[in-house]
Amino acid sequence: MRSVLRIIKPGRNEPSKDLQAVENARTVQHSAREIERTVKDWIAESRQRRRAADHSQYEHQLRGSRESVSGQMARIAKSKAAVLIVAGCLVASAMTSFAKSKGFEAPKPSAFGSGKSEVEQHFVTVESLRVHYIEGGNGRTVVMIHGNAGGVEDFEFGVTDLLSRQYRVVAIDRPGHGRSDRPTGRAATVEYQAQLLHQTLLRLGITQPILVGHSWGSALAVAYALKYPNEVSAMVLLAPAAYPNNGANGLLRMTIKAPVVGDLSLLLGKSIMGRRMLKRDLARAFYPQTVPDDYLKIASSSWLGRKQLKAYLEDEWALNDSLKEMSKRYSEIHIPVVIVTGDEDKIVSPQENAYRLHAAIPQSRMVELKDTGHQIPVTDPGSISAALMLISQSPAVIKTD
Repeated sequence: MRSVLRIIKPGRNEPSKDLQAVENARTVQHSAREIERTVKDWIAESRQRRRAADHSQYEHQLRGSRESVSGQMARIAKSKAAVLIVAGCLVASAMTSFAKSKGFEAPKPSAFGSGKSEVEQHFVTVESLRVHYIEGGNGRTVVMIHGNAGGVEDFEFGVTDLLSRQYRVVAIDRPGHGRSDRPTGRAATVEYQAQLLHQTLLRLGITQPILVGHSWGSALAVAYALKYPNEVSAMVLLAPAAYPNNGANGLLRMTIKAPVVGDLSLLLGKSIMGRRMLKRDLARAFYPQTVPDDYLKIASSSWLGRKQLKAYLEDEWALNDSLKEMSKRYSEIHIPVVIVTGDEDKIVSPQENAYRLHAAIPQSRMVELKDTGHQIPVTDPGSISAALMLISQSPAVIKTD
């Protein structure tokens, strides 16, 4: 606030000197009071402005401090998150390393699954051999064993989707088939494959499974039951190969036993006759149904590799000798058994195998499927589910219409 001092100059009509002196004194006194008030007001305003400035500076510093603290907290949080991520990675890496050291590998989605059920593919190492298997579902464990040739894909055309709603389903690539390793330095007989299967199931924590074998896989299931009679709860045998085939190819035996000729046979078989013979044999296996295009593509891409073709020929050659000895002991099997066969099977004769096996295992049940061929897992998945339901029932022969 500005203060104004008025100075009155004497004029013609000016009052007396005494009066003027008094007035001048009053004026000076009044002006002094105004100056004093003005100064006090200015001081008060200055103090108020300083308080406001100090308060503003305090708020600014406080805000800066808060932002600094927030920044530090954010950096700390980021650091903690980074530490947790690194720790998580280290734990995951350690768990993976531990799993691999124990013979297990991380699961992956099944390559050929329909997507309707959560089926994953895995690897486990047994006797230095990588064993490939798929797994899905929860409940009582059903272990599925494919034929010759074949792979876990045989059970991915409806069987795993159907059974995994009620069971824990595990399907395994037999040695040398699919993505499993084949042992070297010893013959992979059906008896030895039963031993490898037993070790695999133990590694997976599977005890008392229901074994479901198809064709050659049925022989493996039976060999397992004979070798480990107290470690199987039941069996379902699909189009079982149970007795020696008197028409076994003698040339095939010679081809496999001679290493040089065997390798040449594998090379020529794949490049010249492989796909044509495969298509023909699959047509017989699926008769009277037709071969699904997807199945033919999978078989063409996964069955004709050198490892798979050699495994197929060796298994085919060696089975007869094993069946001659095993068939003498079928009466020793006392667990529930359901045998499923197709009346139009052109690969394994129902009369020479399924019916004879049913007669040899007194407590077994047998189901004959009408207008059905050899490839039951693909053409009639529902029959496997029905067979599992019959496990606990009394022996009988059932013919379907």
